[in-house]
Amino acid sequence: MTTPTEPLLFVAQEVGYTVSENGGALPTVVIDVSEHPAVADLPRVHAIDGIGDVSTAAVRTGDAVVLGVQLSRPVIAAFAVVFDLRIHAEFLRDVAEAESLTFATTSPENAEVDRPLWLSVDIDQGALTAVIDSED
Repeated sequence: MTTPTEPLLFVAQEVGYTVSENGGALPTVVIDVSEHPAVADLPRVHAIDGIGDVSTAAVRTGDAVVLGVQLSRPVIAAFAVVFDLRIHAEFLRDVAEAESLTFATTSPENAEVDRPLWLSVDIDQGALTAVIDSED
């Protein structure tokens, strides 16, 4: 039997919005995956094999919201991103309303030229809103 490992933990470096092909605004968070090639490769894998099975969960601890992402198909992976509610509360509400979050794993400054693949996952609106509004 294998022992499950803790998911990799990233800090939300920047947040903003990516313009979709239909002109909509997609909530986007920048994470530094330069030291984690398996996470850096997730957008490529999902572009080739499809999004597969992804689940998310959020917890609040003090002024932080930790958003966890678990993938079980086409690959098994897990990671979490820490957001500071004092800075990111409005952004997280936008994520909940959009029911989606895009993880930018490359430099946003070069995105228009490089056209990188980023990972977008569905978010449970009610669950994230409840975590944001909870008292720790």
